[in-house]
Amino acid sequence: MPNYNFLQFDVFTDRAFCGNPLAVFPEADEIDSDVMMRIAREMNLSETVFVLKSKSDDVLRRLRIFTPMREIPFAGHPIVGTWTCLAQEGVVPLPDGGDGWQRIFHEVGIGVLPVDIQFKDGRPVQVVMTQGKFEILDEIDDAQEQAEVARALGLAREDLDESLPIQVITTGLSCLAVPIRSLADLRDCRVNTSLLSEIYTRHGGTGCHAFTRETLEVGASRAHARFFAPADNIPEDPATGSACGALGGYLVHHGALSLEREDGRYKFVIEQGDFIHRPSRINLNVKGEAGRVEEVKVGGPAVLVARGEVVV
Repeated sequence: MPNYNFLQFDVFTDRAFCGNPLAVFPEADEIDSDVMMRIAREMNLSETVFVLKSKSDDVLRRLRIFTPMREIPFAGHPIVGTWTCLAQEGVVPLPDGGDGWQRIFHEVGIGVLPVDIQFKDGRPVQVVMTQGKFEILDEIDDAQEQAEVARALGLAREDLDESLPIQVITTGLSCLAVPIRSLADLRDCRVNTSLLSEIYTRHGGTGCHAFTRETLEVGASRAHARFFAPADNIPEDPATGSACGALGGYLVHHGALSLEREDGRYKFVIEQGDFIHRPSRINLNVKGEAGRVEEVKVGGPAVLVARGEVVV
C-alpha cells in the first residue's frame, strides 16, 4: 500500500490550535484525483491541498485544493498554509542573508498568481497572496429576499446593516457578503443550514460571509466576519482568505472603511473565528479607491501542529 506524507498547519495565526486547520500533501504527483477526493473527505478539514510539480519553469508548484465535497479553483488559507509549509521544507529559495521577502509564482485553478513570502532568520513568518480581480456578481435588493437571508442566519431583517448591500462578490471564489449591524448580532447567528445553502447557491455563491464593521480589537481591525458553507459540509470556517479578500475589495469599493490610504493602498485586518474558539487575523492590502479596486492581497502566518501519513 502507498503511504502519503502530510503536514497539518493552523493558518492565519501564530499560535497552535487557533486559526484554520489545513492538511498539506507536499509530494502528491503520484496521487490520482479520485484518491485526493477520498483523502480530503477523510481529513474532514475545510480544505486539503495536494502539491504537484509544475510543467513551467516560471511556476514553482501547482496546487490542487479540495473541500470535503469537491475540488475548488482557489482559496485563501490553503495557499497561505501551503507556502508556509513548502518554505519550511526548503522548496522556496531563501532571500539573501535569510531575511526579507521572496516572490514566487504558483498555479491554482484560476491561473498563475504571485505569492510573496517573508523570511526572518531563514524561517517563513508571513505569506502574502495576490488574489484575482475583485468583482460583484449579483445583489439581493428585494426586501423579502433580504428578510429571507436574515432568517437563514437566525436574525431579523432589522439586524442587517442597511447602509451596505447584500452582494455576491469574488476575487477567485464567490461568496455572499451579508452586512450585519453589530458584533452582538453577528455573535448571535443561528444558521438554518438548508435555507442558507439554498440562498447562496441560488445566487452563485460558494458560501455566506456575514460581517460587521464592529470589531473585538482596536487598531488595525476594520471588520469581524463569520463564514458559513454548509453545502460543502463546512458549518463554519474559522478563517477564509478568499472570502476576506473579496470582503476587503467590497469594503474599499463601497467606501466603507474609516481608514486613510498609504501609497494608494488600504492596509487593515479582518477578524474571524473568535465565536468558535479559533481566533484568526487576516491581513488585507487593497490597492484602489471607492468604485475602483485594482488589486487585493491577503496574508498572514501559519504554524505547524502535526505530521503524519495516510495509508491508501
